[in-house]
Amino acid sequence: MEGELFSSFEEAWAAFLSREEPLEDFVGSLPVEESFLSVWHAPPGEAAAAEAAVVQDGLSGLRRLRMTPRHWLHVSLAVGRVADPAVVRERLLGFGSFEAEYGPATCFHDALVLEVRSDRFAEVVRAVDPERDLTFFLPHLSVAYVDGSPGPEPARERLLHLRDRPRVVDRVSEVHLCVVPIARDRILTPWRTVATVPL
Repeated sequence: MEGELFSSFEEAWAAFLSREEPLEDFVGSLPVEESFLSVWHAPPGEAAAAEAAVVQDGLSGLRRLRMTPRHWLHVSLAVGRVADPAVVRERLLGFGSFEAEYGPATCFHDALVLEVRSDRFAEVVRAVDPERDLTFFLPHLSVAYVDGSPGPEPARERLLHLRDRPRVVDRVSEVHLCVVPIARDRILTPWRTVATVPL
């Protein structure tokens, strides 16, 4: 199961329910040396961020998890280049903002996340990276990252209760190109926004 990619949220949840091996170490997989990654993000609105905070509260006390701070909440779209903004701005001209559903909570191999649903996310990804394979693209909002190798049962017990929460609807109105520090000792620290493209 290690490193396995999922093509649906249903597949990911089923794999988590049957998982016996420890969760994968997101923080430990990061480089030790100073490193940065340019990434296109869709920032959440206030309703989605509030739902993330409620889920994080429900996960409080679990060992080997790093909760995602408010400034780091995002839906990752594609790896970008600093030269991209003008091209992306042209492709998204007149695209229009759209509504997306956030929730319920689920778990990937190395992060606990909110499922995010809207077909228009795939259209945005095609604008920022036309060559990206969308087979395994599952828009999500990470609420906690695994730091170490905890067993899955404690997180599973919490998520089984949190899965009953209703989905939250929020509006996606812009995308950002960000330069993100990804060294192990700087992960979750603020990134630098290079460009903002309104939808």
